[in-house]
Amino acid sequence: MYYFIRSIAIIALPALVLLAYPLFPKLELQKVFWLAAMAGLFGMIAPSYYLDKKIARQQRLVRNGLPDMIDLLVVCTEAGLGLNAALLRVAEVIVDVHPVLAEELLQVSSEMRAGVDRTRAMANLAKRTGVEDIKGLVTVLAQSMRFGTSIALTLRIYAEEFRDKRMQKADEEAAKLGTKMIFPLVFCILPSFFIIAVGPAVIKAIAVFSTMGK
Repeated sequence: MYYFIRSIAIIALPALVLLAYPLFPKLELQKVFWLAAMAGLFGMIAPSYYLDKKIARQQRLVRNGLPDMIDLLVVCTEAGLGLNAALLRVAEVIVDVHPVLAEELLQVSSEMRAGVDRTRAMANLAKRTGVEDIKGLVTVLAQSMRFGTSIALTLRIYAEEFRDKRMQKADEEAAKLGTKMIFPLVFCILPSFFIIAVGPAVIKAIAVFSTMGK
């Protein structure tokens, strides 16, 4: 669908510009071809830009719901549910709060019920979302299922590591805040401050010098 829309846009937009040329007879032919080329370039870039924004939004929604999902998975697995049942139960619980992530979990559960290997189904989840945290979770669960360790214990350990990682990320963003504030401070706040503080003195000095000149 993406490549189809992109191909149509690359062809249709320049064609519309050329078809609209008779409506503007005073426009030079060279400019028309230039506008057609620009329209084709826009048709090539716009779908990619939209898709990138859509992917970023989906990944952000998935990432926002991941902490709740992991905590609920820990609760469900420690209560005795298997991984498939736990994923299905978590999807039913978070469907109203995190619908995008719930849909992905339901897809994983459907693949497992259809006979797809659990490791493969979880790997498909990581591939669809493209979120690094989910890739780490899938890797941990795959190792747990391969070596026969407790999934509940594995999830609890990963949940603790995930909280530490989120805290480190928050500290990193907080540390960058001072540097990011330099640019609006220099270009927005300081000029206004100098205008208010120094402006009246400059105006009075100009008035004095003009009086002395007379």
